[in-house]
Amino acid sequence: MLIWLVLLGLLVNDRYFAGAPAISESLNIAAVESDDWFLIRIGGAYSGFGRSRQFESNGHWKLRDELNISLNLQGQVKPVRVLSHSTVDKNFRLIDFQLKISSGVMSFEQKGKMEGRDLIVEMPSSQGGGSKRIKLSESPRISRSLGLPVPLTGLQIGDEFNIPVFDPLDGNKWDAVIKVLEQAEMDIAAKKVGAWRVRATLRTLDLVMWVDDQGRLLKGRMPMGITVVRSDKNEIAKEMKAFRGLPDLSSLTSVPLEGSIPHSRDLRLLRLEIKGDRQWTIPSDGFRQAFKNSELVLTKETIPTATYSLSCDDPKMQQYLMSSRFIRSDDPLVKRQAQQIVGNEKNPIRAARLINDWVHDNLKKVPTPAVPDAVSVLTNKQGDCNEHAVLAVSLARAVGLPAQIAVGLVYSVDGFYYHAWVTYWAGDRWFTGDPLMGTMPIDPTHIALLYGDVDKHLNLISFLGQLKLKVLEVN
Repeated sequence: MLIWLVLLGLLVNDRYFAGAPAISESLNIAAVESDDWFLIRIGGAYSGFGRSRQFESNGHWKLRDELNISLNLQGQVKPVRVLSHSTVDKNFRLIDFQLKISSGVMSFEQKGKMEGRDLIVEMPSSQGGGSKRIKLSESPRISRSLGLPVPLTGLQIGDEFNIPVFDPLDGNKWDAVIKVLEQAEMDIAAKKVGAWRVRATLRTLDLVMWVDDQGRLLKGRMPMGITVVRSDKNEIAKEMKAFRGLPDLSSLTSVPLEGSIPHSRDLRLLRLEIKGDRQWTIPSDGFRQAFKNSELVLTKETIPTATYSLSCDDPKMQQYLMSSRFIRSDDPLVKRQAQQIVGNEKNPIRAARLINDWVHDNLKKVPTPAVPDAVSVLTNKQGDCNEHAVLAVSLARAVGLPAQIAVGLVYSVDGFYYHAWVTYWAGDRWFTGDPLMGTMPIDPTHIALLYGDVDKHLNLISFLGQLKLKVLEVN
């Protein structure tokens, strides 16, 4: 679960910004060639480096961003490489793009191009192939992994812009609010450099960036203790040699708990106070989790009785039977494996248990720095909770069993940690299974924060570093 959030945290600027009138009317684009290097730290420790280039070629601009990072995942250091290539016109409006994330075991690719006002998004054959045409009201701008979507000059304190943002992962738009906060000086490579501090708010996530007069990134601060600072190759080489180890991401993002919870299979009720500096929206499901004001009550779940036979033909459940970019339930490999697991079983409860158990028994439990899709997981047969959940949901939908991914928190030893599991449809309500832990149903120490496909999990970032829990009652 956590790895996908880190990648999204690093790539949260890799979105497609539809140019707002404020950009073209009140700000100028500093179209200058540049080649910048960056140090990337997590929790104050060296994690890797990035390189950001822009140069003119045949009347267009080429944008090249590269990130090389290492992540400490439960004591295992995993390398990840992110490449982002795009072509834009003189106003930095998108012509074409390519994005690739690779970790040695799994990879994620996305590319696309503009045809008039339509964005054609193409998927590689290894991830199902095909293309998707997305109609846009205007030609979008593409942002940089390492900076603002366009190199802006002429900033003034108090400037604020609402920019419609397009996300190719889910095909949705939302407003990004960018505000210029102050002018300051920064120490970059032992030199004083003038800077503008800018806050960008995307969904519920706040990013802080410092940019120079040409709109080029000097420093960026993101959730999970991620910082990006402009540097040079010599300084990066020194940091690399002095590398002393990375903090474990789980410890950096764990949710503090006031009080204790006994490790007992007899836990029947857990009542918690949700603490923090904001009003939280946490779902109530009507059968195991109830949230009101700041109090969360979790009760031991019982498996319901099925009220239909596979496959489900309820029109209201069709969205939970659909294939998607990551939940590839219509892929022949996934369908064949699902049929082998379920066989002639028509009872959705027993079918869900067969799938939940098979995924638990057949996937190696390995922290995996990748963006998971069901076919890749089924082929490689390894991963963490996210890979387990994606595959289980895909197998369930392939046999007509409505299912969805739940993401949230689970208790372990001394606190709560981010986790993913599955909810299956019984006919009149949902029931849960945790394919990573091999349990059905889950226990009351699982807290669901949201439901949805992998691309929706970015919303979890708003909880990081903000949420605290207090035990009120344990039964």
